[in-house]
Amino acid sequence: MPWRETCPLEQRERFIQDWRWSGLSKSAVCRIYGVSRETGYKWARRFSRTQSVAEESRRPQKSPNETPKLIVLKILALRRRHPRWGPVPLRHMLSERYPDIDWPSTSTIGDILKRNGLVHPRKFRRRAPPRTKPFSKCREPNDVWCVDFKGHFPMGNGRICYPLTVMDGASRFLLACVAMHEPTSDNVKRAFVELFRRYGLPKAIRSDNGEPFASVSAAAGLTTLSAWWARLGISLERIDPGKPQQNGRHERMHLTLKIATCTPPRRSLGWQQRAFDAFRREYNNLRPHQALELRTPGSLYKRSPRTYAESREPIHYPLAEVHRVRGDGTIKFAQRLQFISTSLRGELVGVFPIDDRFCEVHYANVLLGFMDLRNQNVNPRYNLIRLRGPDGHTRSTRVSAMSPV
Repeated sequence: MPWRETCPLEQRERFIQDWRWSGLSKSAVCRIYGVSRETGYKWARRFSRTQSVAEESRRPQKSPNETPKLIVLKILALRRRHPRWGPVPLRHMLSERYPDIDWPSTSTIGDILKRNGLVHPRKFRRRAPPRTKPFSKCREPNDVWCVDFKGHFPMGNGRICYPLTVMDGASRFLLACVAMHEPTSDNVKRAFVELFRRYGLPKAIRSDNGEPFASVSAAAGLTTLSAWWARLGISLERIDPGKPQQNGRHERMHLTLKIATCTPPRRSLGWQQRAFDAFRREYNNLRPHQALELRTPGSLYKRSPRTYAESREPIHYPLAEVHRVRGDGTIKFAQRLQFISTSLRGELVGVFPIDDRFCEVHYANVLLGFMDLRNQNVNPRYNLIRLRGPDGHTRSTRVSAMSPV
C-alpha cells in the first residue's frame, strides 16, 4: 500500500484534537506525538488565541534601531507638503530645520515612504544609450540657457496651452515658465525681452530644431527669433533632431513641471500661469537639487554682466562688403541678385571674398553659406550654397558640392 503523506500542520491539528477531546492526560498526548509538555502547552495556547496552529513570525515586536514615531511623522508631514520630493531633498530640508535631531539615512527615509504608500514604482522602459556632442560647457551661470516648449495640452476651458520654459544650464535656475496660447515668434520674443532686461544676456542659447527656434529651409537654420539672438552676440546651439537626451537636464525639469502643474490642468491661461509661477518659486528657492550638492538654484544663480541694449546698433563686418537684405530676402552682389534668407529682411550681411570664385556670407557671428560667382543660375534662390551638417549646425569649411542643401 502507498505511504500516507502528512505535514507538520496536519499533525498539530490532530494533536490539538487529542489534547482537547481524547480523554488522555496531557503528558500521554505529548509522548504519543513526540513533543515536550512545554511545546504542547504552547500549541494549545496558540490555538485558543488564534484558532490556528500555523507557525507565527519570529520577528521581534520592537527593534532597538527602529525609527522613532515622532521622526516618522515629521518625514511624512514634509513629504505630504512636497509630494514630488525624494528622500535626499527631504532629509536635507529636515536637517536644516531641526539640526539637533539625528535623522535617518536617505535609504531609511525611502523605506518609510514606501511603507506608508507615498512612493509609486515607475514603469520600466528601455532607453537608448546617451549620446554627447561638443556643446558649450555649463560651468558658470549664463554660459548656456536652455529653451524649449513643453508639450502642449488642453486646459479646462478647452483652449490649448503652450508652456515656454527657459532654464540656466549651470545653476538649473528656471528663468521663465510662460503659458501661451500660440507658440509664435512674436510671443517668444516678448518673453525673451523681459528675460534679457531682468537677467542680462547669456553666452549661448540651446534649443531643438523646431519652430520658432530654427527652420529647416532657411540658411543656417535661422528664423527671425534666432537671427535676433545672433544679432545680440549670442551663440546658437541646437540638439540633433529626435535626441532630447542631449538637453536632458531641461527635459527632466519638464517631467517635474508636468506632474506639479498639468495633472490636472487648470481651467484657464491665467490660473495655469499662477501654477507655473508657484512651481518656479519652489523649484528655484526651496527645493534642494541633488545635482547641485543639495543647494537651491536661486543660491547659485547670478545676473549676467552682459546687459541688454534697447537700441540696435549696426553690425560691423571688418574687411567685408556689407549689404542689406531686401524684402524678398535677396541682396545685389556682382551685378545680380543673390538670395540670402527671408528671415533676415532689413538686416546687414557681410560678404567675405575667398578667391576669384567663392565668397563667404555671414550674419553677425553665423556663417550662412558660400556664393559661387561663376554660377549663372537665373533663380537667385539657388546661388547661395548653404552649409548645414547632419547635426543641424553650419560648418565653416570649403565645399565642393554645388547643389543647394
